[in-house]
Amino acid sequence: MRKAKVTSILAVSLSLALFGQLSPALATTVTPAASTQATATNSISVYGVELGMSTVQLEQKLGKPARKDASHTGVEWWIYNGDLSNYIQVGIQNAKVVTLFSNGAKLNVKGVTIGAQASAIQNAWGTPKSTLAITPTLNIRDNTLSHPTYLLNKQVITFSIDQLGGNKVAGVRISTPEYFATIAMGLMYPISYTQLPAQPKLTEEQINQAARAYEKENFDLLNVARTRAKLPLLSWDEGVAAVARSHSSDMAKNNYFSHTSPSTGSPFDRLKHAGILYGYAGENIAYGQLDGIEVHMGWMNSAGHRQNLLDNKFKQLGIGVVFKEGRPYYTQNFVTR
Repeated sequence: MRKAKVTSILAVSLSLALFGQLSPALATTVTPAASTQATATNSISVYGVELGMSTVQLEQKLGKPARKDASHTGVEWWIYNGDLSNYIQVGIQNAKVVTLFSNGAKLNVKGVTIGAQASAIQNAWGTPKSTLAITPTLNIRDNTLSHPTYLLNKQVITFSIDQLGGNKVAGVRISTPEYFATIAMGLMYPISYTQLPAQPKLTEEQINQAARAYEKENFDLLNVARTRAKLPLLSWDEGVAAVARSHSSDMAKNNYFSHTSPSTGSPFDRLKHAGILYGYAGENIAYGQLDGIEVHMGWMNSAGHRQNLLDNKFKQLGIGVVFKEGRPYYTQNFVTR
């Protein structure tokens, strides 16, 4: 059986007010955990959505989605963001629900709610098993309450924990074991396996579509978190997004990871060069996280990034995602124009 080590995930933040720079965070390694098993026997429902539902049943339950987003993992994400307190994105494959994620304030997963202490998961679901067989060919290891995963009736339930916010539940991802196996390596879990599913073979255009989708999903997820924190929502700024996208592309093409580019300078240089006038600005960057969900949760658990995410002085946000060899570079640029 092969073992896959957790690969370092990089993330850095930087902020600048008009008259001075805030202290930047140091590079951070985000190491997700893995596995466990509950004792209940019935299906898990989130806002009435369950794995295995058909798209017809999904529309009967929630209506038509606000968007249908591409991905690089074999699903089409149906995005329901009309009410951020009930935010959910539902992954569709072969006209069936195979995964979903929510961090909405009204989330309730068999009595475990957003904002509940992580210990409430253990009280309701039991202690996470340190090793869990997801499929006959894949185990995840080193599972703890910092990012617990449970296997229940062919459902893989992974809770996201806001460690810096007091070790509280901040979201849940539910997947079929088969779909989870396709993303396990991307989630950076410590895993052991004899065989992993084949990854989707995508065109450059499909990869670009997934990148644009992760930008918008990351934007939605942040506004959900800001709603829970009773902070003003950010507005999407396409001009700022173009600056962020250019920096992610520069890092990918020139094989570096830094706020400071050898060719374009600092994030504040890049904003000014694009003609964006601001009184307050900041930047988060990251590399390697699976998607917009995982990078959001990683940033929320890093003090410098979290400061930018939850800063009430920011008003606009642009996000740029660029893939290189199957792994994404992320840049968030925050401004107050």
